[in-house]
Amino acid sequence: MSTRENIPLFDLTVSREAIKEVTASLRSGWLSTGPRVAQFERALTRKLDAEQAVAVNSATAGLAVALKAIGIGPGKEVITSPFTFVATIEAILYCGGTPVLADVNPETLTLDPESVASVLTRHTAAIVPVDIAGHPCDYVGLRLVCGKRRIPIISDSAHAFGATFHSKSIPQWADASVYSFYATKNLTCGEGGAIVSNRKSYMDRVRYLSRHGMTTNAFQRQVQGGWAYDVVDLGFKANMSDIHAAVGLGQLRQFESDQAKRRQLVVRYYQNLETLGDRLELPYERPDCRSAWHLFIVKLVSGRHNLTRDRFIELMKKQGIECGVHYQPVFDFSYYRSMRRWKKRCPNVVSAAERVVTLPLYPKLTLKQVDTICNRIIGILK
Repeated sequence: MSTRENIPLFDLTVSREAIKEVTASLRSGWLSTGPRVAQFERALTRKLDAEQAVAVNSATAGLAVALKAIGIGPGKEVITSPFTFVATIEAILYCGGTPVLADVNPETLTLDPESVASVLTRHTAAIVPVDIAGHPCDYVGLRLVCGKRRIPIISDSAHAFGATFHSKSIPQWADASVYSFYATKNLTCGEGGAIVSNRKSYMDRVRYLSRHGMTTNAFQRQVQGGWAYDVVDLGFKANMSDIHAAVGLGQLRQFESDQAKRRQLVVRYYQNLETLGDRLELPYERPDCRSAWHLFIVKLVSGRHNLTRDRFIELMKKQGIECGVHYQPVFDFSYYRSMRRWKKRCPNVVSAAERVVTLPLYPKLTLKQVDTICNRIIGILK
């Protein structure tokens, strides 16, 4: 008797190299921010072709630090997308800024430059585009919107480690990019993130803001042989530990092979599901972009079947396939009900939010499992 295979939305693979790095870090006797964090930061700059990287304990903390470092505070407006994880909005609010919400491109689900232009005011102090699912935003369009005012762009690239726009990494387009190394991300530290930029003076401020506003950390003071430090600003407790950096260093060694596997799986999804074009909209990758393919988000086509999105997910679950939703718009959460005034300005967000379904996508997934997932989808939608 055959048993039905259950396929989770996500399944993590921790490399042997990561286990070795963590073991070595534990044995070293230095667990907090120290030599492995510095090593990880150097590895990130090489990978992203950037000048500076500051490793932090989460992308949420990283966004808050990055925004405070450019002066976001009370009276300053920050334009972003409501089609994101709530952390994007939290970071703006933590700094005392005012979130202003713009619509997304209906194909890529990334921030639409024309919509951004429509909500610009004299109080606009930054733009935080979200590279949703790993697909880069239209940074050329956003730069044109910023125009002569040179409004800073701080990219929420939590999903997009390894993605490129016009063959360049995202920090080449943004004033700073914030990445996530959470457990489910393409590159994981278990928990963690990084702020990456080519602006040295800005990153000097980022570095001390990430450690309570202190001019040096404990490891630097030990190496220098002195105890003295100054506190020059109100900072955050956002520093990454050596243990988490060790995980990242190990995982980084298998990153390219993992990315190649993700793209192979994406190709298989397209091959299997293209016949459902009138019922299921597949994710769009712009020709001038290379997505990191963190998530594979499809959209049910309205009016082509009698299924709601939630019913579709329920039917998939009954057949052993776990699906997700990325994302419920921020203004639909009870805490953020005051932001519902932006809903009318975001018709593409509202439309997508009712139809998006995230399918399993991770290196541990097999082509055979993708075939199984697709067969279940075809059986439901045909």
